[in-house]
Amino acid sequence: MAIIDPRLLPLIETLIAADADWLAFEILDGIQLGRVVEETREDLQSTRLAVRTAKHQRRRSEERPVPPPAATPLVGDEQIDWAANYVADRLSDAVSMLGATLDQLNQIASSTEEPQATISDRTSRREVDLVLREEGEGPVLHRTQVDEANAAIPKLREALSNWANSTRIGGHSA
Repeated sequence: MAIIDPRLLPLIETLIAADADWLAFEILDGIQLGRVVEETREDLQSTRLAVRTAKHQRRRSEERPVPPPAATPLVGDEQIDWAANYVADRLSDAVSMLGATLDQLNQIASSTEEPQATISDRTSRREVDLVLREEGEGPVLHRTQVDEANAAIPKLREALSNWANSTRIGGHSA
């Protein structure tokens, strides 16, 4: 288990202050887990081929169990770089998923209208917004907000990169 580099505290505190404590927990879990060995391209390709052709040489229950290789810990500057990249990638993925969800909901909503309307008529008439609720009322998420968030991702990546660079240069690792 890796020891969390104290230079990550400002990033963790910023995420918590921004109500993204879920992301702060994911970062801490990821760093403690370390760099996990992934399947090789060849292994993945042979599995894809076996699935496509519906072939299997042996049942998994017949194979001798082999424990996965041990993860390598992230230490020092690796933690800083990993966390910065993880935050940018995770938020980028979340915004992309929100955009895809809105697109799909718009498609569903427009397909329920009268069939003689053209696609441009349908999309110009109705656009779906998401209302996020836990208890009672919640914020409304408009497509323009998702587009603005998507446009801000490159700025976020740059800011995180600058933070990581200044932290590596000016900070002291544990």
